Amino acid sequence: MKIGLLGTNGLLSSNIGLYCSNSGYELNMFGKNIPLNHSYSSFTPMNLLDNSLLYDFLIKNDIIIYAAGAGIQSDFKENTDLIYSLNVFVPLKICIRLKELNYQGIFVTFGSYFEIGTNTDDRTFTEDEVLNSHLNVFSDYTISKRMLSRFISSFHSSFRNWHFILPTIYGENESEHRLIPYTLKSIRNHTDLHFTSGEQVRQYIYVDEISTIIFKAVEKELENGIYNISGTESYSVREIVSLLFNLMRTELPSHIFGTVQRADTGMKILKLNAEKLYHKLNFYPSITVSDTYLKYLYKTVK
Repeated sequence: MKIGLLGTNGLLSSNIGLYCSNSGYELNMFGKNIPLNHSYSSFTPMNLLDNSLLYDFLIKNDIIIYAAGAGIQSDFKENTDLIYSLNVFVPLKICIRLKELNYQGIFVTFGSYFEIGTNTDDRTFTEDEVLNSHLNVFSDYTISKRMLSRFISSFHSSFRNWHFILPTIYGENESEHRLIPYTLKSIRNHTDLHFTSGEQVRQYIYVDEISTIIFKAVEKELENGIYNISGTESYSVREIVSLLFNLMRTELPSHIFGTVQRADTGMKILKLNAEKLYHKLNFYPSITVSDTYLKYLYKTVK
C-alpha cells in the first residue's frame, strides 16, 4: 500500500509516519522539513502554500493524509493568513484538484472538537451536532477548522474522503509546553506550576490510537464521511493535573489553579460521541494517561 503524507514532524504526522514505516507501507512524505522521527520511502520538499504540489506523483498513492496545519498551539502565535491557508484553503484546493484528476483512492483530513464552541452542557456531540453548532468560537484556528469541516460535509467526489473530528491528542513526543509534559516536567524539577481555574473538561486520546483507527478504517473499507474520534477518557484540567501528581506520588499544591487565563476557557466542556465510527470499525480505543505517563518520563521530561 502506498501512503502519501502531507506534513512532517508534527505529533500526529510523525505518529502516522511511524505507523506506516513499521507496517512496511510505501511512505511518500511531502513537506517543508525532512521527517526526523521515522523512515520513509521518499521525501518531496515543498511549501504547501506556493501551489507546488506534484499531483502526478501524489495521486499514485492509495491513501493521501493531510496532516499539515497551523494554530493548534495557543501559546505559539502564528500568522492569521497562514492558519486559514493551511487549515482551509490548501486542503480545499487538494480536494478540488483530486476530483478533477479523477483520483480513486482515499483522502484523509482532520477537524477538531473545538468546533463545538462555548459549550457548558455536560454531554457528547455527534458529527451532525458538531457541524451544525452555532456556539461562539474565539480563535482563528477554530474558525478555520469549522470552515474545512463544513466544506467537506458538502463536497462530493470520485474518491473517498474521511474527515475525522479529533479530541485532545497527547503523546510523549508532543510539545513540552502542552499540559501533560509541562506538568510532569515541573513535578520532576520542582518548579512552579500555573493553570487556569482547572474547570475545563476535555477528552483525551493517545496519539497511537489515531493511527490505529485510520488503518482499521482501511481494513474495514469505511465509507465516505465525517466521523468523530472520541477520547478514551474525559478529565477537567484540575482532574488530569491531580492524576499526574498522584501517579508521581507528589502532593498537589492548592495555589496553582486560577493563576493564568486562556482563550478556550469559555469552552467549558468538549466531548465527542464516536459511536458511529467505533461501531463500524468494531474498535474502541483503550489506552489511558496512566498507561502512558512513564513514556514521558523516559523520553520527554528531562
